[in-house]
Amino acid sequence: MRIAVVQFTIAHLDVETNFRRIEEFVMKAKQESADVIIFPEDCITSSIFGDLTKLDTDHRTRDRFQSIAKQHAIDIVTGSVMEETPNGNFNTSYYIDSQGNVLGTYSKNHLYPSEHRFLTPGTEVPVFETVFGKAGIVICWDMLFPEIFERMKKQGVQMIYCPSYWYKEIAESMKAHNPESEEQQIDALCIVRSIETNAALIYCNASGTATFPNGSTDTLIGHSQITMPVLGAIQRLDHQNETMFIQDIDLSLLKESAKIYQR
Repeated sequence: MRIAVVQFTIAHLDVETNFRRIEEFVMKAKQESADVIIFPEDCITSSIFGDLTKLDTDHRTRDRFQSIAKQHAIDIVTGSVMEETPNGNFNTSYYIDSQGNVLGTYSKNHLYPSEHRFLTPGTEVPVFETVFGKAGIVICWDMLFPEIFERMKKQGVQMIYCPSYWYKEIAESMKAHNPESEEQQIDALCIVRSIETNAALIYCNASGTATFPNGSTDTLIGHSQITMPVLGAIQRLDHQNETMFIQDIDLSLLKESAKIYQR
């Protein structure tokens, strides 16, 4: 299968600009025969800083992605969107197939500290069938918590998609000790998570530097990548610039790696 990973620079709160550019990437990926395309966490709004008026209340973001997927006949991992529901406010990602059907819905289990004041953590870790195999989704901060990956492993997951919004200021207080700590951590986690689950790990981070009206800055680390057991990083970006890469992966290799690591 061919996967397109979009390391995307998000226009803050500019929904129309982001969707226009997302569709441009989708068309380019389709031209290059990609089967699946993935976007970063918060790809429609970027950070909303707890402003509840910016929550999606009627699935309009999901519905629009469904239309794009069906129009261009490509599977989409939608990044994520902050949604208001009767059961709480969630940071949610969808897997939508090329017919516009929602095959998987995942709400971030492990919220980033600043998200706790206005979002509800999800509790379910679904693994769902696609035409390419069994897939699951995690979001950004989930990468730090091995138990969520163990739950997917028990369900036979083969592909794990991770939309992310990981930035350098997370470890600002430790910058003097190691200015590359976040990049090194993500690179290590991607390999470890693919080995421990015996699955392909598709990590899609945002790009660029965002400066917000409140004066704060997010310097995204990029480093989008695909890792697999034994093979390690089969494609990895070593920068934070906006780009898209397309990578073929062979899931049949997981049968052999399972013999090595899953005894």
